[in-house]
Amino acid sequence: MLILLFSVLFSLVLGRLFWVQVMEGARYRELAKRQYESKVELRAQRGSLYDRNGRDIASMMTMTSYAADPVMLTNPELVANSLAMAAGDSVGYYLNKIKQHKGRFVWLARGVNAILYPDLDTLRDPGLIRVDEPKRSFLYGNTAAQIIGVTDVDNNGVTGIELAYNHELRGESGFVVMQRDGRGRLRPGVNPERKAPRNGNGLQLTIDIELQRIAEEELRRGVTTTGASSGTVIAIKPSTGEILAMASMPTFDPMRLDRATSEAIRTRGVTDQYEPGSTIKAITAAALLEEGLLQPGDQVDGLGGILQLPGHVIRDDHPLGKTTFQIALEQSSNVVFATQARRINSRKFYKYFRDFGFGIPSGIDLPGEVRGVLKRPDAFDNTTQYFMAFGYELTATALQMLNAYATIANGGVMMEPHVVQQIVRPDGEVLRKIKPQVIRRVIADTTATRLTNMLIGVVEQGTGQLARIPGVLIAGKTGTAQQLEDGSYSRKSYTASFVGYYPADKPKVCMIVMLDRPQSTIYGGSAAAPIFRKIVQKSMTMLDLDDRTRKFIAASSVADSLLIPDVRGLRVGLADTILQRLGLRIRSLTDTGLIVSQEPLPGKRVQRGGMISVRIAQNNGTYKPDVRGLTLRRAVTILQNAGYTVRVQGSGHVETVEYSGRNCTVHAR
Repeated sequence: MLILLFSVLFSLVLGRLFWVQVMEGARYRELAKRQYESKVELRAQRGSLYDRNGRDIASMMTMTSYAADPVMLTNPELVANSLAMAAGDSVGYYLNKIKQHKGRFVWLARGVNAILYPDLDTLRDPGLIRVDEPKRSFLYGNTAAQIIGVTDVDNNGVTGIELAYNHELRGESGFVVMQRDGRGRLRPGVNPERKAPRNGNGLQLTIDIELQRIAEEELRRGVTTTGASSGTVIAIKPSTGEILAMASMPTFDPMRLDRATSEAIRTRGVTDQYEPGSTIKAITAAALLEEGLLQPGDQVDGLGGILQLPGHVIRDDHPLGKTTFQIALEQSSNVVFATQARRINSRKFYKYFRDFGFGIPSGIDLPGEVRGVLKRPDAFDNTTQYFMAFGYELTATALQMLNAYATIANGGVMMEPHVVQQIVRPDGEVLRKIKPQVIRRVIADTTATRLTNMLIGVVEQGTGQLARIPGVLIAGKTGTAQQLEDGSYSRKSYTASFVGYYPADKPKVCMIVMLDRPQSTIYGGSAAAPIFRKIVQKSMTMLDLDDRTRKFIAASSVADSLLIPDVRGLRVGLADTILQRLGLRIRSLTDTGLIVSQEPLPGKRVQRGGMISVRIAQNNGTYKPDVRGLTLRRAVTILQNAGYTVRVQGSGHVETVEYSGRNCTVHAR
């Protein structure tokens, strides 16, 4: 019985050993391997981004991320203090992370530039874990931040180009197998298993980073000057569809995503839609010209600027009577375009708008593009065609509107817009070129030429004159559209825009400037057109322009600048009058008092329309102007304006001033 019992037990043990070692040997070997080996990820470097001229605009740098084992951490207060100085969050924030975490691993801060904070490098604590991780470095700061986009802490694209081309940029991570000792610490083994990471491919963009910088700078200035809530500028090369610049305000700092808002991150040119207003008149004009219904010199009737419809009234800011189609476009007559649009069959009218890209995505290689809204002919009511003709009852993105004008500039052929020129390997070899794609022919070349000549008239003698540069042919159109709020059109909220291209005879650049709810002036001709002009003037050396065009643009830049006068010592009201006559504006917090200092200083050259900041002192008997070094005449003027009775000794420049009550003695030599 005992022999039989032990034989059975021995057989069971043998069977179990056979099952464990042979049948499930592989599984148990894997479990054992996991106990003493650990696979450590080797993260791939994300591909770099370059502008159209090969300038590096976004690359990778090694940053340090910090984590902790709360059980092993001996001095959490010291660690929290050190990270607070480097990463920006409070000491309490890090202490809470350490104390409230239940496990043995918690991330404290990701992507810290440890080189700038040497104290972190000398910090020694058995529970502090350092991990080197790659992070984006932006060589031009926040320039082009929205179009480039952002990545998350795990190196995945979240917005912009980073998201659209994430599969190319990300690369493929590798790994190395490390040995783990009894305490769980990692150490390298002998000939460890290893797979090298494959770094991501780079992208050469169509963007010119210098033009982008200028566009952002002038847009920021324009938004501030007009009091607009936001703004957009996009520039495109009409013959290829290459995006040369795409700017939105407000913007953000890509190195401080914790401070960025969704309003600042999104690329408004493709994500936001609006009713375009009068810029759409070029599309209506194209349809009328293409159908042979009107020629530029044909007579039309502006009806005195008022068109009465059932339940609606269409008005013009510049009322016209009988006039030509050319002048109606130059003066942006709503009445003329509303009445003439009715001559086109509704289905044909819809087709022209559709062919010009409204109501459908442009196909740009950026995420988040919206279609806009374009009613189908069977949804038209009795007034739809009237209002569509001058930019209402449809919505579009800034990019859609720009691409429609680029189509006119390109002889009636629409190109697909894109922001990536080519994909390059990490070693610099070109992997794939993005060739320009023709979408369709929309209008005949002859129609595009006639329409271009009409749009030149808008800039030369119409509503777009503030975009005019003498000697340079610029074709363009202004737009001023009321915004729909709570079901009705607001008399306070407007969209001001200008779309144009130059040189109009051989277009190199087509550009749109759009401002959302400007306050100081609501009109596209006075709010958006000057921004267009300034961008053209400042970017002339970066574009493929002929010498004659560059010469005229350079001359206009000089003509638009002037020397700042000295307004120190003058009353604010008088200084404001002087500066306004010169085309300058004053910025101060009060309307009374004497100007003590000014910025920029006298003698500096600035653009016409610029802002002069001044500091004011109230004329209350306590202000004693510092006039040392000034000419005697200038010093006396300042002192008298300050309310002092002046006695002069000597001549030339002032050396000292002695004050006695409301009297003073000036010593000059």
